[in-house]
Amino acid sequence: MNQNWSAFLIGIVGATITLSAYSQTLVNPTQCITVGLLVLMFGLLVREGFISL
Repeated sequence: MNQNWSAFLIGIVGATITLSAYSQTLVNPTQCITVGLLVLMFGLLVREGFISL
């Protein structure tokens, strides 16, 4: 799997976590948004080549 595809999948997961903040009751919405944005930042770092998988 190439670097762009990995970053895309990580971005999809991050967006899903962020957007599900208000539709679930397991985690505080603020924590859910924070985790989602951190996952999106991780995907950006993978895409830019700072982290390789």
